[in-house]
Amino acid sequence: MRLTRLFLALAAGTLATQALAITSDEVNAGIQFNFANPGARALGMGGAFLGLADDATAAYTNPAGLTILAASEIAVEYRHTDFTTPFSSGGSFRTTPFDGSNLGSSRADSNNDSLSFLSYTYAGDGWALAAYRHQPLAFDLQYLQDDIAVLGPGGTQIANLPTKATRLETDLINYGVSGAYRFNEHFSMGIGLVYSQFDLESDTIRAGQNIQLQRGDDSDVTYTVGALWTVNDRWALGAAYRRGGSFKYRAGNFDTEGNPLIVVDTGFDVPHVFGLGVSWRPSDNFALALDVNRVSYSRLTDSYDDIFNSATVLKSSDGTEVRLGGEYVFTQFANPFSLRGGLWHEPEHALFATGPADDPNVDVDRAFFRRGSDEMHYTLGLGWAFPRFQFDLAADWSDNVDSYSASGVVRF
Repeated sequence: MRLTRLFLALAAGTLATQALAITSDEVNAGIQFNFANPGARALGMGGAFLGLADDATAAYTNPAGLTILAASEIAVEYRHTDFTTPFSSGGSFRTTPFDGSNLGSSRADSNNDSLSFLSYTYAGDGWALAAYRHQPLAFDLQYLQDDIAVLGPGGTQIANLPTKATRLETDLINYGVSGAYRFNEHFSMGIGLVYSQFDLESDTIRAGQNIQLQRGDDSDVTYTVGALWTVNDRWALGAAYRRGGSFKYRAGNFDTEGNPLIVVDTGFDVPHVFGLGVSWRPSDNFALALDVNRVSYSRLTDSYDDIFNSATVLKSSDGTEVRLGGEYVFTQFANPFSLRGGLWHEPEHALFATGPADDPNVDVDRAFFRRGSDEMHYTLGLGWAFPRFQFDLAADWSDNVDSYSASGVVRF
């Protein structure tokens, strides 16, 4: 009942102010992105696919590659993802200056199952059109944080952050239309329009202190552009730019009686991604691919909004992904069988708090919005091709995120 009343207060927005980006609600420290390309084949190769782009998932990854398809295709992918989300819990930290060496840490496990990709591609003579649905973000999180002691400069406890219960659900679904044209036997270009739907819902309840809510349901139209240069039978270069959408939502901070303290209309800006890729085929049945992607994670905090009236500023650093993968096709079988492997480097991009060094309120945010660490992902995959059908399986493992994919393609 209390959350219902709070939601009505949030929706009314009597104290609402205009703002532009993510807020200091502590639950936002746990949001996890994964810009892996769709399809089990690409996943098994470490996501390195810009320079290959030779199946239906190119509609999203690099639309220029659609011109490679010799027949029209329907493609579908099912993906299961396991998340492990670290968060601050228990222990203590000092303020002015901040010292989090005794701050406790815990982890929350969650998972998601989704129809992550579905597409239809019509292959013409030197051109192609595709329509697809893709879900790049589907993340659910719940955890209970233990009490945390706040210590002053001398080590004396000056406050206590009591137990906190948190729930977060967010997802992003893209509906896209892509087209590609081959200008000559070496060069193709493609472009795609994307209609994106974004949903966000979270509750953060700190016993005896305050309650934060976030609610959002918005859409945006973005685009993707790509190019593919086939140098010769062995080498190809690819490039793509995917523009992230911008979505509005409402966030509020309330006292324990449900009275609004701060309510803001804010936004969630999905990072842009620009990538370059190269593929090399040393033989007809062996391919290697390398992608380098620049991800503008800083868009998340370009215009940050504080809902606690503190001097905190949240930041997130842009990062560079490096993806490497290979595929070997056993062509001696009547129906060729493929083995794939890869690895990729995911740069640290967690939201972190900064601000005046002598402000205890900023130090509280420093305790929850902490820098993460780079991660290495390792992938394996296999595929089995038939005259009009192909089936692929793949897995991607890292410390915090494990993904498992099954996809299929029907050609006609």
